Amino acid sequence: MATDAWTGANSLFKHLSEHRDLRQLPEVPDARGTLRRLRDALADESSGWRDIASLTRQILLEAQARENTTGFTVPLLPRLPTREQWEEIRCQTGLRNGGSHLYVTALPWHPPVSGDASRRAAQEDLRQIHLGADSPHHRKLESYPADPFFTAALGGHHSHYVSTGQRQAARAVALAEPGSTTIICLPTGHGKTAVAMAPALLSSTGSGVSVVVVPTSVLAADLERRTFEIVEQQGNHSPTGRYAYTSGLPIEDQQKMREDIATGRQRLVFTSPESLVGKLKKPLEDAAEAGLLQYFVIDEAHLVEQWGNSFRTEFQTMASHRRIWISKAPQGRQPITVAMSATLTAQQVETLDLLFASPQRARVVWASQLRHEPSYYIDACRSEGAREAAILEAVSYLPKPMIVYTTKVEHAQEWASRLHAHGLHRVAHVTGDSTEPERRQALEGWSGKTGEGSKSATQYDIVVGTSAFGLGVDLADVKTIVHACLPETVDRYYQEVGRAGRDGSPSIAYLATTRGDEEIADYMSDEVVIGAPRAWQRWEAMFHDRTMVGDHHRVSLDSFPPDMNEGFHRNRQWNIRVLNLMVRAGLVAVHPPQRPTKMVDESEVDWRARLEQYYTTANDYAEIELLDSQARSKEHFYARFEDERQKLLHGRASALRELKAALRGNQCIGDVLGAYYRIPHSGGYRRTGITCRGCPHCRAKSEPTPSGFYRLAGEPRPLLPATENHRRLPLVEYFGDRHCLSLWWQDAGDHVLAARLVESLVRRGAAVVGGPGMDGRLMGQLQTTARTRTVIVDGDGALLESWRGPVIWMMDPNTASMGPEVATRFAWDVPTYLIHPRTMHHPDRRGTPLVDVHPANLSLRRALEEL
Repeated sequence: MATDAWTGANSLFKHLSEHRDLRQLPEVPDARGTLRRLRDALADESSGWRDIASLTRQILLEAQARENTTGFTVPLLPRLPTREQWEEIRCQTGLRNGGSHLYVTALPWHPPVSGDASRRAAQEDLRQIHLGADSPHHRKLESYPADPFFTAALGGHHSHYVSTGQRQAARAVALAEPGSTTIICLPTGHGKTAVAMAPALLSSTGSGVSVVVVPTSVLAADLERRTFEIVEQQGNHSPTGRYAYTSGLPIEDQQKMREDIATGRQRLVFTSPESLVGKLKKPLEDAAEAGLLQYFVIDEAHLVEQWGNSFRTEFQTMASHRRIWISKAPQGRQPITVAMSATLTAQQVETLDLLFASPQRARVVWASQLRHEPSYYIDACRSEGAREAAILEAVSYLPKPMIVYTTKVEHAQEWASRLHAHGLHRVAHVTGDSTEPERRQALEGWSGKTGEGSKSATQYDIVVGTSAFGLGVDLADVKTIVHACLPETVDRYYQEVGRAGRDGSPSIAYLATTRGDEEIADYMSDEVVIGAPRAWQRWEAMFHDRTMVGDHHRVSLDSFPPDMNEGFHRNRQWNIRVLNLMVRAGLVAVHPPQRPTKMVDESEVDWRARLEQYYTTANDYAEIELLDSQARSKEHFYARFEDERQKLLHGRASALRELKAALRGNQCIGDVLGAYYRIPHSGGYRRTGITCRGCPHCRAKSEPTPSGFYRLAGEPRPLLPATENHRRLPLVEYFGDRHCLSLWWQDAGDHVLAARLVESLVRRGAAVVGGPGMDGRLMGQLQTTARTRTVIVDGDGALLESWRGPVIWMMDPNTASMGPEVATRFAWDVPTYLIHPRTMHHPDRRGTPLVDVHPANLSLRRALEEL
């Protein structure tokens, strides 16, 4: 059992009183959280006085929240805070032991608020944050027993789904058809990563590869660690034992991973969009052509629209590579595409659907709900000096671990130096300019865990970063997000707030802003989106020197008009942006250059040289398919291109406008976020559930409900998307014109054949089973029977009632009637295998056995013979 934080800290200070040597600190058994950080800070000679005082103060406040108001007796030692320093950080002190010690207690603090009601609310809010997992505000989700495929893939510690949303998302991915696309919006903390990893790992148990695109190398490293822990239990590693393909990977490992991807031995690979369209292009195409590329997953999928329109265009050009994989793969073995995010806007979903689902429409699992954990505080400062003082105060007093966000790289560096000068030395900074080793060191030092998952000493309590830090990084107990800037969009602000409270514990989001921030945010929001006249000139330049490849126009991405040469990299970026906007406007489709084929009389040497030339130059070109007959009309181009451009500009301006309104306290931040994160659906909207644990508007205008929240949304319960193609169903010829096949046994002894029949159906591709006649032994056996295919056990009848795909439903041996749920399914036009005793009645003809009037029926023995 872990040592209580107050008890552990008290024992550390007692040891220092007796031995007066910080270098000989004892280990604290199972220390975690703030206690672990305090012990590491005391043992580290580079720690600052404010690091130690801040963590000590945090432990005292955590104890106060649990009604323990006893302080610590702390020796006065050179590396510990002085009496003045303790008092500077809002601690009360008294001399003890003849002046050689101090008795230290902590005074609560919360960010500045106006009015008595707001102050009382803020005091209670900070108390809940210090209670952590013991707080009644801690996120509570309704868990469900996991389906057999989920546990088989991820191990016994994944015996339950954490929420309805996770269950529906996991089932949607597992049941997705080859070549299809599923968009998943699943709140942070609902296990989004596991949703994609489970079917990917299960399907690759024999051979096969799945690729997961992530935005940062830090996230790739974190996911590699988690994968290693899962696969280690199964003893079925990929050959290299590595799963993150990044620029920091040794060259020989990169080469080996590329070979293993091409041959389906690399079960799972996490990589960037740039690597996917670059060095992994050939091995992924080879894997697809061999039918070995199983899942293509885009994590943090909102970035496809958010970043792909500007500085990382590869987020969008990945779409053309997907189309190549689909076209090359054998029928029925095309890769399944999954795009996942915790938040999605209408424009982001539209972009994902357009780029990664056409010609079909994407299926959407919408479990969108605002975070339970954060409470919001806004501090409008009169000057930069006032903001600096406010941030220093907040960083000193608010609980750790913590992230301090800035907009500009130089501001992150400045704030890290400023905090260090202030006595906070356990600080790292991460920006887009950080190297991969710097990022990895920051993450490992912040989390206290190595890339391989083993425990190490914490080195940092605070990371100062730009938006480049934190995406998808799963440090569960982050308590505080501080913004020393005004983010340029609602999306960026909420994504960064979401880095805290991932374990479900209450967290705090504090933002200090000045007038000057608005100018920076406006500039960032209005980042140049090329206008139609310039875009036309670039399109003209690319098209002028084209060559024909079949029906496609091969254009150079390095083409430019005479007056626009901005350097190799900039020209290519602008051209890709133009083509991406043309795709969105429906003018063209963009394809990667097709791999050449060997000519009949071509020598092996010439063929190899030509193939090598293709791979060397493949990223220099794109093959353009004209979708609009007027794509070469200047006037038509201007109209369509400008319309799409204005959508982007309007979306950015609207996002910033909404954020400013929320920060002024004119309305509940939950209302602003809920309106922003919704998507059109069937003449209405798929909505985001609104939760508010506290914001400037609500603290000033209303009282919290008995739950402690101002607003609390119910847990999202998305429907499982319907499938359109059931492939060839087992025993399909016996359905006739009916949708339910009755499979019956005559004698009680024949009931034992039902289990054999279910296994036979599963072996032939049926995936969903359920019913009161299913026992634990059979359910446990079915995933072994299915091997690398999916088995879903509909334990509560949710799929029986709502899913349009095939379901095997086994009745109890003693049942006489279907019951209302099965009767509803029976009357529905969806495929069902109903296994039951022969004496079970027809739902509309009481007293008449079903098999006497329902023509689609077979005895179990006959069915087994047919299978």
